[in-house]
Amino acid sequence: MRERLPDPFEAAFEAAFEPWRSGRGLVCILYSGGVDSGVIAWELRGRPGTRLFTVGRSGSPDLTAAGATAPLIGLPWNGREVQLPDLDAVEAEVSRETVTLSPTARSVQLSLAIAFLHAPPGELLCGQGADELFLGYAHFAGLDPSQAESRSLEDLDRLLEDDWPRTQRIAKLLGRRVHAPFLDPRLVAAALAVPVDQRMPQPVPKAYWRGFARRRGVPEEIAGRPKRALQYGSGVDRWVRRGPKPPD
Repeated sequence: MRERLPDPFEAAFEAAFEPWRSGRGLVCILYSGGVDSGVIAWELRGRPGTRLFTVGRSGSPDLTAAGATAPLIGLPWNGREVQLPDLDAVEAEVSRETVTLSPTARSVQLSLAIAFLHAPPGELLCGQGADELFLGYAHFAGLDPSQAESRSLEDLDRLLEDDWPRTQRIAKLLGRRVHAPFLDPRLVAAALAVPVDQRMPQPVPKAYWRGFARRRGVPEEIAGRPKRALQYGSGVDRWVRRGPKPPD
């Protein structure tokens, strides 16, 4: 039998989500059909004015998974198939923030930017932070607990100091505001207090986090969906890595 998350984590989780549950304005959750955005959607499923939104290339994993699992949550959902001109248009708007990034980091930010640009009205919510807190990235595989804890803190510092502020600036450039409930300081502190050996990616990435999602009632189709990074799930990565455009 798996241990339950410590009470302080659950208390911090409730505190982080209470303002969103009790709010009255429009909220749009950037939903991939996976556990991170799925937890947010599940917790806010009874909140009026809340909807789910997904972007991706035609047939992309996120569009397929989101369309299949949104009915399990019961919130309104719509997906948008994006084309290469959508990427080029948004890149022109936010290039000051993405031009110096690596292809992977640029793919992530541009995938989010496309979603920001086309999402329905409202405050935007996304699942950033869960991979850093619950060791969801592939580079955690094979590390011992000490190494994994050190890498997790490095990843979290990079997210809080660079990646997330950049994401918020990109949203502002596009006239939107984006929030990450998992980066609530109370929740971050409580998650880091969970012993790292319990957060290790065994037997699957984010096993402990998935167990928590299941205990909250998140359907297995969402809680157990294999991890796929945003840029790959949306299919945007292949566009970003296509190389320079041919001359006219």
